[in-house]
Amino acid sequence: MRASTRCVVVALLSACHKDVTAPLPPLPGQIAFVSDRGPFGQFDIFVINADGTGMTNVTTTSLFKDEWPAWSHDGSKIAFQSSRSQNATVPLDIFVMDAGGTNVVQVTNDMSLEGEPAWSPDGAKIVFVSNRDAAVNHIFVMNANGTGVTQLTSGSPTDAQPAWSPDGAKIAFATDRDGNDEVYVMNADGTNPLNLSNSVLSYDDAPAWSPDGTKIAFMSNRNGSAEQIYVMNADGTGIVQVTRGSLQAEYPSWSPDGAYITYDSGQHIWVTKADGSQAWEITNGNVTDYEPRWRP
Repeated sequence: MRASTRCVVVALLSACHKDVTAPLPPLPGQIAFVSDRGPFGQFDIFVINADGTGMTNVTTTSLFKDEWPAWSHDGSKIAFQSSRSQNATVPLDIFVMDAGGTNVVQVTNDMSLEGEPAWSPDGAKIVFVSNRDAAVNHIFVMNANGTGVTQLTSGSPTDAQPAWSPDGAKIAFATDRDGNDEVYVMNADGTNPLNLSNSVLSYDDAPAWSPDGTKIAFMSNRNGSAEQIYVMNADGTGIVQVTRGSLQAEYPSWSPDGAYITYDSGQHIWVTKADGSQAWEITNGNVTDYEPRWRP
């Protein structure tokens, strides 16, 4: 998929949201995200309480880049992509660690790229992206220990950013098989791919299921300018814009109760009510924070 452009005009951030003055409500759980705020300026994975307190660096790897944190559905583990591979010729591999950053295990290790992991609801499998079968990325699934790899998509299109539905029956993903990035859904075995976003003039990416499986949040530039967060029903109907403004809003993830969505914008992590009526910035500073993932 195309690379995302991160805006650096932090001064304009307040223009992106309807209301940033209301007090931050009690928010459930924790959010994992990627940041270069570590001691060496490398991109590590951090975990923060949803109210912005208690930030912890859970991957301190010095020279490597750790990204795309993915919580297991019981919240006990985080899968992620990293350049710390034991095989120096491989740009990215997938690793799994305990939620606190201990017991890091490498679960892919070959001559290709593997990344963008997401867990099955029962924690037994991980769906991910790889170019092991071609020059473009496709979607694969494996056991959580890295065995039993099965290819789910194929052909010339690029497929990326898989997200498993809460009931385990479907996988949403982004693809350029229609000539532009669209959000698709398919059965968990790769059959019956269906275009949900259906916007031929825009880019639609980064699908995220609501906890009850009835809705999918995603990012899109269908408003004609910067990418924003949208929410649609799981069948692609009822698309509603959640964030607005001149800065990009990217990589949505739902709170466990479905009442809020976290995302990154203007290099920091934000939380919004799911209807977009209020939003709050929960990280700040002269750093880059992105790819937030709410702990289930």
